[in-house]
Amino acid sequence: MSTTPPALDIQKIINDVLALLRNIDPVSEGVKLADQGRRTVEALIVALENVGTTMDNLNQAAARVNRLLDDVEDPIRRIAGVADQAGSLMNFLPSLASKAVANLTSKPDPTTPTA
Repeated sequence: MSTTPPALDIQKIINDVLALLRNIDPVSEGVKLADQGRRTVEALIVALENVGTTMDNLNQAAARVNRLLDDVEDPIRRIAGVADQAGSLMNFLPSLASKAVANLTSKPDPTTPTA
């Protein structure tokens, strides 16, 4: 039992292709394309504006940090200087204390003879 493929109806295929071509409207497709291009450009503009806003915010934050550092840097430098002096004082105090203790201990009187 062999089956033969059905014969192609060329007229029907041509009619279907022509019907498809009739449905294509170049003007409406052009309008759709232009509208899509407009929306793409608008989205790009919004994205660039957002980048610009972000950069402005970062610049403002950097300016605030710089002002804060300007306000805080000098007192911190002074505190560091005092801490350095305090460290030198802490190194000096033990030697001063040992000298004071040495002065408090009784020394032999040079005028008394030792036997």
